[in-house]
Amino acid sequence: MKNFLLIIFAMMLALSVVAQRPRIKKGVFFRNCQREEPVVREPVEKTSFSPVASVHHRANNGDKPNIVTVLDLGTSASVFGYSRGTRTMVWADDNLNVVVNFHRMGPGSTPPALSGYLGMDIGLNMGETQADWTTQVQAYRANLAAVPDYYDACRYPSAALYNPAGNLNPANAFLAFFAPNYANLIVSGFGGYSFGTANLVNHADTTKRLRWYDGLLYTNIPDGFTISGAGIAHMVDLDMNIESGTPSYQDSVIYGRGPWNNTTKDFDYTFRKIAFPCRDAVPAADCKIAASPDGNTVWMSVLTNYAYGTPLLDSTYYPLVRKSTDGGLTWGPPIPIYLGGPDGIAAIKNQYSDYFIYTLFGQPVPSRDEIPYTTAFDHSISVDKWGNLHIGVAVGYAPGAYSITTGVDSLINIYDIYTINGGASWQGVFLGHLKTFRGTWGNYTSDNRTYVSRNKAGDKMFFTWNDTHMDGEVNNQDPDVFARGFDLIQHKLTSPDAGMDASTVTFLCDITQEAYGQCTSPIVFTDNSRFTLPICTQWFSDATADSRFKYIPDFSYIQSDFTVPTTLMGFDEKTGELPGVAVFPNPVKDLANVSMDLKLPANVSFEVTNLIGRPVLIQYKGNMEAGNHRFSIDAGHFSPGVYFITVRANELKVTKKVIVE
Repeated sequence: MKNFLLIIFAMMLALSVVAQRPRIKKGVFFRNCQREEPVVREPVEKTSFSPVASVHHRANNGDKPNIVTVLDLGTSASVFGYSRGTRTMVWADDNLNVVVNFHRMGPGSTPPALSGYLGMDIGLNMGETQADWTTQVQAYRANLAAVPDYYDACRYPSAALYNPAGNLNPANAFLAFFAPNYANLIVSGFGGYSFGTANLVNHADTTKRLRWYDGLLYTNIPDGFTISGAGIAHMVDLDMNIESGTPSYQDSVIYGRGPWNNTTKDFDYTFRKIAFPCRDAVPAADCKIAASPDGNTVWMSVLTNYAYGTPLLDSTYYPLVRKSTDGGLTWGPPIPIYLGGPDGIAAIKNQYSDYFIYTLFGQPVPSRDEIPYTTAFDHSISVDKWGNLHIGVAVGYAPGAYSITTGVDSLINIYDIYTINGGASWQGVFLGHLKTFRGTWGNYTSDNRTYVSRNKAGDKMFFTWNDTHMDGEVNNQDPDVFARGFDLIQHKLTSPDAGMDASTVTFLCDITQEAYGQCTSPIVFTDNSRFTLPICTQWFSDATADSRFKYIPDFSYIQSDFTVPTTLMGFDEKTGELPGVAVFPNPVKDLANVSMDLKLPANVSFEVTNLIGRPVLIQYKGNMEAGNHRFSIDAGHFSPGVYFITVRANELKVTKKVIVE
């Protein structure tokens, strides 16, 4: 009987929790986009060895040239060349003025390469012209025969450039790579590692090393890879037991750390587990690693749901991070970064206007602390000159069950989630709205792929992502690349394009609305006050055949482009306080006047709540120009008592108490 009563109590508690979750009201179109299932085996690839012909939707712009140039790089034997999220496949070196695109190989190589081979496209002189590129350079060959695949066939590689300190000669630099292989067929699907190096000039100077799946470390598909300024390679991989055929997350990551060996021209890796506990059996979504410019501070980030945390909703993704201050030798404890709830990030909790919230959820209107948020299912990270972490990621409303709601314009937004004090507290900067989330082409799918890059000095961050901005389109089928820069010293963002939150990189170019699966280098080129973002995309006309990689050599920001303050009226992002607002008279019998002084244009709304927090009036004022504004509230319709008036301007807010007589 006792057990039966406990079961009934648990069911009632679960129902009460579900009942308290905000629900998007009926009549609002939305699409619930769940996390993609982990890949065990890809569909069979149909490899075409015919050249890829460009058929693009070029806009008619008269005699005006394209805004950016698009160069042809190598090919992949399938559209899976840039699949599985935001891994490091493009790397630029500011000292050598070299950029490398690393990928699975395809048509056009000599001898013809299989899709399990890996190759690189090497661009000198910042890859500015087609003549600066050498493409389809084979860096890894699969040769351990098996049926139907080579044991050591690779997919989903990551890569980074190793350039010895002070070196200015590309002949002394190497590209290091890390990729999953078929695990010697011990298990079904991926599970082994293939890694090595390739010289940038002597293309025969390569190394190849293999590590097979052994059950001691459940090697899977590494998503994080970097080489620090100290010459240390760092790799992270979600620890996933795949022996049953269904991946099972082991509450940890596999961390590989490798110092450079000048004799073998390779990195000497050691591998170990580092705990990243999850609340339940649902696996983590993504893992990344990045180092500060000097290489001393290294951060890991995993999108998961912390087992010992207190998030608002127990089925959301948010970053769980760990920090090393000795180049990866030792690691601090896990730090959860909550998006919503009382301990959430102010910029995220205040991203929606009161009118937007009311339109989505209806009555009863949830408070901002009641709305659960989740990250998307991949992210990118960087570390600035002060050793502080920056996370580029999409954040949206979480309906539950590790999913994100899409289909409502501006419901999902791109953020830089970052710290200025080594992880003691976390802030957020809004970078841009998303209209869509995921594109699907045959068996290939790709989300928005947010990348974060920095300049060599580490005092500026740059963010790129994919999105489709077309009327009536709810899927990311026709993507362009968007970008935004963040000056960490001046606390200013780059100016957006007209009608946009960010810069549209591929607008009116050869790959307009066909910039599939973009990748941006973690390091940008710096030339005095000009910052050039090395951006690659892939292009295909047939989702069942091969694809070609494209490079954009001339998208850049200059210092004067950083014009948009990340704060309004001295806004302190830790508090989200909006100063300069007054309510009078107080107490009031009939009309209450609200005055405010906007330093910049803002989207303004206000709400009036009673003592128990129930809204009694919500009003959307819309976009208001900078300057002094005044509006009135008819308090004569309210019962006598204490009320609270909350005024919001973009991500800022202030609450004033008013007494109605």
